[in-house]
Amino acid sequence: MKKLLLGTAMVAAAFAASTGSGGAATLDDVMARLDSLQRDNQAMRKEIATLRQNNSQAPRQAAVPANAPSRALPANISTAMAADMPSRGYYKSVPVEGPYNWTGFYAGANAGYAAGRETSAFASVDGLGVPFSFGRRVSYDGFFGGGQLGYNLQMSNFVFGVEADIQFADIGGLSRAMTPPPGSFAASNKLDAFGTVRGRLGYAFGNFMPYVTGGFAAGRNTFTFTAPLAGLTASDSAIQTGWTAGAGLEYGVSGGWTVRAEYLHVDLGSGGYLPDLIPAITFPTTSRFDLVRGAVNYRF
Repeated sequence: MKKLLLGTAMVAAAFAASTGSGGAATLDDVMARLDSLQRDNQAMRKEIATLRQNNSQAPRQAAVPANAPSRALPANISTAMAADMPSRGYYKSVPVEGPYNWTGFYAGANAGYAAGRETSAFASVDGLGVPFSFGRRVSYDGFFGGGQLGYNLQMSNFVFGVEADIQFADIGGLSRAMTPPPGSFAASNKLDAFGTVRGRLGYAFGNFMPYVTGGFAAGRNTFTFTAPLAGLTASDSAIQTGWTAGAGLEYGVSGGWTVRAEYLHVDLGSGGYLPDLIPAITFPTTSRFDLVRGAVNYRF
């Protein structure tokens, strides 16, 4: 651009000098100056084209509007405080738990109290031909504790399950002879252990489930016969079998843990003991009791 202005100034000066001196410029002088000006103009165009090409290849910076908000920190906020401020647009997702599901294997422990009635009775004739009888219904109660193992399958709100348990127990009662004479004979029953194998049917309200249950029951009973006047004591143990039925409430706490309260009626039927103690006499014992227990389970 400077060369173009310089050429124009030179032409103007030449015309001014020619006019000012009173002489006329020749045609050759004018044409020579015009050729020189044209060459300078072409060189200037090339230089301008080169500058434009270089400007197009340089990185462009976005223009900042005059009214754009300032990103500078307020005067009352230090750089350290700004580093502790949460970044904009960040939201921590909160995990959402699905509905409680009872399906799976579980194991646990239980403890409770049992109470009922037991009967031990027989009638015979002693060696002198005197008839006598022995028998009485007495309380049959005590504490127990043990463990259980089971499996649940939930379908919709219904929960189908099977469970087996075994308990060590101290459940017993005492019978005494009534005739004749009072106190001549005594017998006691003690349930040492018992277990059940049951089906369960529950209806789940989320992590709360009432249920009914029933199935097979068995227990080990020890019968002890005492004749104080004769100085005789004898005992015999046997497994009695029967059935059980009941209901319960179970609640899912968290992490697979559940707690339970349960009621069962247990009928172990009758068993015969000491068949060789007195000829032709087997001491029959019937065991029936109700129990309540609490339990804690963990589902795998």
